[in-house]
Amino acid sequence: MEMADDFDRQRLVREKIEKTEEKAVIHLSLIRESIRDYLVAGKGYSEDDLEKDTVFEIRADEKTECVSVDYIINLNGVRFIVLKCSPGALESRERHLVSFARVVDTYQIPYAMVTDGHRARLLDTVTGKLLAEGLDSIPDRSQAEEMICATRLIPYPAERMEKEKRVLLAFEAIECTKESAE
Repeated sequence: MEMADDFDRQRLVREKIEKTEEKAVIHLSLIRESIRDYLVAGKGYSEDDLEKDTVFEIRADEKTECVSVDYIINLNGVRFIVLKCSPGALESRERHLVSFARVVDTYQIPYAMVTDGHRARLLDTVTGKLLAEGLDSIPDRSQAEEMICATRLIPYPAERMEKEKRVLLAFEAIECTKESAE
């Protein structure tokens, strides 16, 4: 009887975990969809301006890992803002996203934004400082074009690149572990 109880308990726990994971995936999908709609309908970007789920290979410490974000606003071939959609505490995602924006391209993608679909935090990638809060802080397409003209695209310092890649990959490992546990 005890063996059957253990089996039932394990099955119930597994089912609860699966339902929780399913809800989290649906919630994240809704956030991503609402942000895409807001960027296109509210901020004037076209679907072609949005890179979705672009995967980058990052090599650090003799290992290669794949990383991605939800969206990258790319205007006229210039990656301008990386966007990460995430439920929960936005602040906890900031350092991860800044590291991503610093190392995935030949230059630091100038801005990083994390959002839960209601709130948003816009960061300067070079300094890591918070620039603005709120969805309205996302520049519209014409503002973004002006900002790109005024922004110098600079590479991340070579002497700090390996460390920054390790920071990114450490956050990626934490994300994977956390997501599989939820």
